[in-house]
Amino acid sequence: MNTTDIIKKTTLFHSVDLEAIGALADKCHKKTYAKGRDIFAMGDKADAFFIILEGWVKLYRVSKEGEEVIIHVFGPGESFAEAAVFNDTKTYPVNAQALNDTSLIEIPRSFFVQKIEDDSQFALRMLGAIAARQHYLVQQLEQVTTRTAPQRIGAFLIRFCRKRREEKEGWIVDLPYDKSVISTRMNIKPETFSRALGKLEPYGVQLDGKRIVITDMEALADFCDISPNEKPC
Repeated sequence: MNTTDIIKKTTLFHSVDLEAIGALADKCHKKTYAKGRDIFAMGDKADAFFIILEGWVKLYRVSKEGEEVIIHVFGPGESFAEAAVFNDTKTYPVNAQALNDTSLIEIPRSFFVQKIEDDSQFALRMLGAIAARQHYLVQQLEQVTTRTAPQRIGAFLIRFCRKRREEKEGWIVDLPYDKSVISTRMNIKPETFSRALGKLEPYGVQLDGKRIVITDMEALADFCDISPNEKPC
């Protein structure tokens, strides 16, 4: 998949025409970061925002006591640091770190802002996309408060499972990072994760070492109250 196709599939750019996306793609760069490497630090100049091709990224801050506070975790196909593009301070408000070997598309702030200034239709589409993203985040918050821990884990597995189905086994999920970080994303306690995962077995979820196999996607989706258009697999 080329850069234009990847950008087009990102939620932020769903409604943007191909010509504008092509122009944007020409100015983008693909970058790779090893596990544990910082992508940017809080206070750095916000020169770009990013789309994740492969890997996982956490946004975090360090408290006055020196403790790390995870703000959010992003996975493949998601974008992050867009807010820094519109921030008057033009700096990143948090730190970003690769949780494993990660590939990103870097979208330069200068071109993106110039495109907004020059193309009113592009600007309107961006406003629409940001509004849709806010609506999605509100929905995610509602789901966190209304879904049980097993349902949240099931929804996470469906969202980030591989796009291809293994012929005999089912859909394969490799846990992308430490389960304590996954727990943070889903607002559950790390010690709850394994117990909650075990409760998904009747709905077609099996643990196979570090892999998770989903043998019945429909049963899991029904249990998690996920509509068909939410399923990526």
